[in-house]
Amino acid sequence: MKLSGKIAILTGASSGIGLELLKLLLAAGVNVVAASRSMEQSGFDHRLLLKKNCDISSSDSIDELFAFTLQKLGTPDLFIANAGFAYFEKLGDPDWEHINKIFATNVFSLCYCAQKMKSINNKDPFNFVCTASGMSFISMPGYALYSSTKAAIRGFADAYRFELKKGQYFQVVFPVATRTSFFQVAGEETPVPWPVQSAEEVAESIIRGIESNRYEIYPSRLFRAMLVLNRFIPVIAPIYTRNENRKFQLWLKNSSTQAEKDQLFSPNKTA
Repeated sequence: MKLSGKIAILTGASSGIGLELLKLLLAAGVNVVAASRSMEQSGFDHRLLLKKNCDISSSDSIDELFAFTLQKLGTPDLFIANAGFAYFEKLGDPDWEHINKIFATNVFSLCYCAQKMKSINNKDPFNFVCTASGMSFISMPGYALYSSTKAAIRGFADAYRFELKKGQYFQVVFPVATRTSFFQVAGEETPVPWPVQSAEEVAESIIRGIESNRYEIYPSRLFRAMLVLNRFIPVIAPIYTRNENRKFQLWLKNSSTQAEKDQLFSPNKTA
């Protein structure tokens, strides 16, 4: 996709990967509707930028976002579903609302937005890009719910591509741990999965992937190499997961009080 002059919707645009993507899209000459829960209060402005507050877990809010874009700019050529959040936690008692909240934001909204793009564009070309995670392939201790939402995204994309027309692309991004506010808010003792990338590196990789219409975008070459190698030496992923589990168990041991655990288990939006 040639980006200059295109119309794009970007969710989760106020921080982290989303903010870095926003900067790159605007620099490339893209007309952007940037959305987040508090986007209209952000101090970031640009002549090609329109800001819209949006609760991505609400279908009504998503409908308003598309209607706003159609009214102000026209039919979107590009949708980047970047909004979402993670829980780092040990799952406790059964909690339907807790499970539903992360799936509504990370999975249900994404599927709905993809169908909206298809409905609005009909047979015309468009690119739909979504931020998944390396955990789509390797589930991590402490991220049972988060890993499952990212695996669901990957499964939906693999199947939904068969329903798209020529020139319509469903692109999935598989970043590794990214230096955003999540780990800062979660606490200094929260283990950070290896390897780690910056939000700028991930955003630059996504832009290159959009321009080349790649179905799968891997910002970390190291992680991509690990996946390929694991096909031939299938002990690599289990060894990696066991190592991360040791970090998780140590974190549980050090989080001695329930108050500390409640603070660290709280949801933190990721970009």
